Amino acid sequence: MASFNPKQFGYNVTFVGEEKKTSVLNSDQKEFAGGIDKDDITCAICHLILRDPVQAVDCGHRFCKNCISQFHQTNPAKCPMDWKTIQIFPDIGKKREILNLQIRCQNHEEGCDWQNEIREEENHLQNCGYERVSCELKCGEDILQKNMQKHL
Repeated sequence: MASFNPKQFGYNVTFVGEEKKTSVLNSDQKEFAGGIDKDDITCAICHLILRDPVQAVDCGHRFCKNCISQFHQTNPAKCPMDWKTIQIFPDIGKKREILNLQIRCQNHEEGCDWQNEIREEENHLQNCGYERVSCELKCGEDILQKNMQKHL
């Protein structure tokens, strides 16, 4: 089956013009395709593209909302980067910027040529013919959704 990225973590996507997903980029690569500064849009905890970004008031570090919430369960009100006491606020501007970024379908290696904004990814994947799904007859095979009728 295609890799599934739970919504509680950042976006694991391939930008238009990139060959690899953001989570497997070389650590020395500072930009994504189109000159996007990776440090500006990645979570300091999960190192994926920020999902529901929040920002620390004093130090300015950014995190996915769920990543920092999970971190604060064991380290209340601390910044995981500099260990200072922090207050966070929803970073609406950064969220809008990220949701407008152009990505490729996670199934592009299977042949899907869909490209659109991150905000459209979930809707696309619900109907993507190149998504691998388990056989409805429980034969154990993973089949491209578009080939399921032929398989049955």
